[in-house]
Amino acid sequence: MTRLLRFLITDEQIIDSIREGDDSVLSYLYEKNVRMIMKYIIQNNGNEADAVVILQDALVIFWEKARKQDFVLKSKISTYLYAVAKKKWLQELTYRKKHTTLEQVHNNPDNSARIDDSMEENELTRIVEQCMKQLSVLCQKILTAFYYDEKSMREISKSLGLANEDVAKSKKYQCKKELEGLVKKAVE
Repeated sequence: MTRLLRFLITDEQIIDSIREGDDSVLSYLYEKNVRMIMKYIIQNNGNEADAVVILQDALVIFWEKARKQDFVLKSKISTYLYAVAKKKWLQELTYRKKHTTLEQVHNNPDNSARIDDSMEENELTRIVEQCMKQLSVLCQKILTAFYYDEKSMREISKSLGLANEDVAKSKKYQCKKELEGLVKKAVE
């Protein structure tokens, strides 16, 4: 596959090439997605070697699925690979956390629970922060004011120009449910 053709190839053509057994498309997909996957893995407690392994796993999974005639791609290939890589990396982190915890218990039994809790809390905090950014500005302001600034519903309703405390409570409940849904989806 020449460099020029790589810029012109569509996702459908890639799937057709896979079904025809064209292995060169794998190196194309690797080159096209390695930076994105590497950035995600490194930002989430991994390194370049981890990223390479995870991307290779994601490519194998995609390759096997795409070879099936009934496979229907419902997103871009890069989105699909990112989702698979993210899921594989979260599984790997869970595996490492369990094994690291066991090693820590043997080496320092008094400190292992705190380290485990700290790792889990940091990851959850990062996920919540990312999900908060997906909420509307109003929801972000309400949840931040209530949970971080510890403001009363009366203060929140006044500062945000809401009709009264009941409206603020109702909106806070809706925003909290939306955030919970986003967090749940992110950790799956």
